[in-house]
Amino acid sequence: MKKLLVLLMLGVGLSACNNNSKSADEIKADLVKQIPGIGKIDAVNKSPVEGISEVVIGRKIFYVTNDGKYLFFGNLIDAVNKKSLTEQRTQELSKIDPKLLPLDLAIKEVNGTGKRVLYVFSDPECPYCQMFEKQIVPKLTDTTIYTFLFPLPMHAQAKPDSQKIWCSADKTKAWTDWMRNKVALPSNTNCDTSGLDKIYKLGTDVVQVEGTPTLILSNGQILPGAMPPDQLLQKMDEIDGVKPASAAASAPVEASAPAASAAK
Repeated sequence: MKKLLVLLMLGVGLSACNNNSKSADEIKADLVKQIPGIGKIDAVNKSPVEGISEVVIGRKIFYVTNDGKYLFFGNLIDAVNKKSLTEQRTQELSKIDPKLLPLDLAIKEVNGTGKRVLYVFSDPECPYCQMFEKQIVPKLTDTTIYTFLFPLPMHAQAKPDSQKIWCSADKTKAWTDWMRNKVALPSNTNCDTSGLDKIYKLGTDVVQVEGTPTLILSNGQILPGAMPPDQLLQKMDEIDGVKPASAAASAPVEASAPAASAAK
């Protein structure tokens, strides 16, 4: 995101031949020409505001005037209905098909009946991931958690630690012991770790992980960072069409819910 913002800031002096509105293809061509390095623009769409178009790059959104002269970023707010249209669109874009996730490469943990499903991209050296494992996962009642090892380049020990967990006879035990109790990892890394490479590629190219933990709900919605367990359970139930229980609230978290370690 920072790289995209820098590129856009360098291009704030956008010029235009005239004040006439341009087509989506013309706007896209102008942006690519005037902001070198902007990368692939996935779409230029009409916005709810007359004279302004929405530009989509990956899961990022910014706006440009239809004459191509001015661009800006931030939240587009529907004042009448009091909601952020930008946030709504971002959530729509932040989805993947859960069928793309290779569950055979995941560390699987089942709490209770396991009727709820949660997918997590996590780093063994990420402090926010460790908080998530200690404070939140044990409180996710009746939930199956599929964890994909995603070592961030910023953590030098994350990749070798991931390999140790991957090569363990019991990956789930090695993972939970390490993340929740700091039990020393086995030293063996002499196994086929190509599965880790597949996960990293998927996380980078498809899920577009920007930080850990990254959560994916059963409908494919991506949540960067975590939230308190009661809120997460409620969100999972809403997606699954389960009506909320009367009043019982989950026990409080020891500390505020972890955000995420940035991938870059």
